[in-house]
Amino acid sequence: MTVESVPTAVLSSILILAAVIDMRQHRLPNILTASAAVLGIILRCWLQGWSGLWDGLAGFSTGLMLFLPFYAGRWMGAGDVKLMAAVGTFLGWPDSLLAVGLSTGAGSIAAFGLLAVRGGLIDYLRRYWLMAKCLFFTGGFAYIPPKAGETSTQLFPFGLAIALGTFAALGWVGRLDPFLEILGRLNHE
Repeated sequence: MTVESVPTAVLSSILILAAVIDMRQHRLPNILTASAAVLGIILRCWLQGWSGLWDGLAGFSTGLMLFLPFYAGRWMGAGDVKLMAAVGTFLGWPDSLLAVGLSTGAGSIAAFGLLAVRGGLIDYLRRYWLMAKCLFFTGGFAYIPPKAGETSTQLFPFGLAIALGTFAALGWVGRLDPFLEILGRLNHE
């Protein structure tokens, strides 16, 4: 393992911690997300100088700006947005964009799975089908909120989806290769 692997190791630890905290408490503390963002910028500057700073800030902006609409629509908590922005500081541009996409996909699959397991998928799909019909027939959008207590109103630990999506992105771009190589050597001993 080289010094270039340090940010990936630190980010991996942060992601695991965030996922565990979010699953237990359904929140991501500011101390975790803010310190992760600062640490990501410091590590990028240490390894890449000024270009690392700008790349880290571009990654931060990518995570922040692409997840902010989900927070505004009340589909996601502020901690999730801040965690994705912090992840962006470690990944930079364009890897942060890949992590946003894969995290969104992982979250969508997990949310639909959770709805199915808890018996709320049919109600969810029925509401959105009615909204689509309204849009198609009237040309106007009408939001139909879920009923109180409906499964889709329950909290979902999106920090886990961010961790899964980011690990997938790290694997995709080869940043997990040094760690997988170490695991491979350990398995052969």
